[in-house]
Amino acid sequence: MRKRLLIVDDDPAVGSALGEQLAGSQWLEPCGQAENVETAWRMLRDVRPDLVLLGGIREAERGVLCQQFRLAFPHLAYIAACEPRELAWEPFFRNLGIWVIAKPIQPGQLEALAMQHASLQVLPMGGVQAGGAPAFAAESGSAPGLHVVAEAKPVQPYRESRSSSKHLITVYGPKGGVGKTFLSRELAVYFSLQKRDGRPLRVLAVDFNLDLGTFATSLNLPRSPNLFTWVQDIDARLQELVRRHGKDPLDVRPEEWQEYVAAVKMQPEEVDKYVVTYEETGLHVLTSPRDIRYSFEIRDYHLYLMLETLKHSAYDVILIDTAPDTTDATIQALFFADRVVMVGNPIVDSIENIQRMLKLLREAEYPEERIQLCMNRMQKREMFTLDEIRAYFHLHPSQKIHPIPDDAEVKKSINTGTPMVLHPGRSAAKEAIEALGSILLPLDSAKNDSVKGKAKERPALLKWLWR
Repeated sequence: MRKRLLIVDDDPAVGSALGEQLAGSQWLEPCGQAENVETAWRMLRDVRPDLVLLGGIREAERGVLCQQFRLAFPHLAYIAACEPRELAWEPFFRNLGIWVIAKPIQPGQLEALAMQHASLQVLPMGGVQAGGAPAFAAESGSAPGLHVVAEAKPVQPYRESRSSSKHLITVYGPKGGVGKTFLSRELAVYFSLQKRDGRPLRVLAVDFNLDLGTFATSLNLPRSPNLFTWVQDIDARLQELVRRHGKDPLDVRPEEWQEYVAAVKMQPEEVDKYVVTYEETGLHVLTSPRDIRYSFEIRDYHLYLMLETLKHSAYDVILIDTAPDTTDATIQALFFADRVVMVGNPIVDSIENIQRMLKLLREAEYPEERIQLCMNRMQKREMFTLDEIRAYFHLHPSQKIHPIPDDAEVKKSINTGTPMVLHPGRSAAKEAIEALGSILLPLDSAKNDSVKGKAKERPALLKWLWR
């Protein structure tokens, strides 16, 4: 039986070419092409394909779109067709259970994958043959015998929106020790002091440095509850779901959990159960586990479900502090972010690592306008000037690098757990951090005391800049 192939690509020539090349195929039958995200969701629901070929869609990030399709319709097989420059993300796609092929697309490659898919005979109400992924009914219940995620409503495709009232900001530094967690703490506390239309902003800081995160320590906060508490609750729901479908959780293979997690629905208000509060400003913090061993049990599907839940929560600002790496947690935090603060120091190895990461993101066509570059611990006389660093990064003329000057008060602030932005006195680092915060989160409609206070301090800030 020929497998139905849905093509998701905004280039109509892709569908017409494959339609001609696969006309005589005994394995594949193209059943349509979606040239935008909305059409793709509709055709996934109505056309009911067996395989989905994901080409290029300019209006959405490939990684996020892949995850959304995969979680909403886990019974389908997905193929990501990547340009050579995009193959750096191949491990990321494969980790999601998505096949990867290189462009130009060869019909023989698609037929080989269709043959492999045909060997997986799906059984009603859970279970597969030949080692395939499980099929199951949604948690809300569906008619007996169905082996789809009962009319799973697709998650709305993620689009960057500057007019949105919610902001998800990821702070990332591709080298350790550059002051990333310090800056994350300062920005999170700064945001929690702001108001919109007279109402204090609801701010959540999330420590995605899963094994060695110190965000809680930086504010003298307890680490219970934490991210792993949330993971345990997710796993409890997953195991209950598996048992309801007549399987033993111990018999479920690691790759199968990705399928089952699509049926677990988390309500945004549940996030409150897993946070601790910084009482001085009301900032909520979702901390990393205290025991390093717990981080080994946090999977990519846990992280995705958490980020999806947070994205629909009542928080105005969600700030994610990441590890200096390219693990699943960091990559997902980058893909979900509205804005990214990339932090470094004016030293060779830090500058080089930022340049390498920028190169990788450009090759993946990551929207560079989301990225705010920050050089921390800048001194008056550095070996490299900001102009030299800008040239090395090949930045667009509109992009600037935000300097955070070296300040004697920073070390004291870190050791005492007292944020710089709460210090009553003036500080060059404090003023630079607040200036960066106002760029990341413009509050044009806000009429709060902190904004008015900053207007009075402007001459001192200009005096420092001129000096």
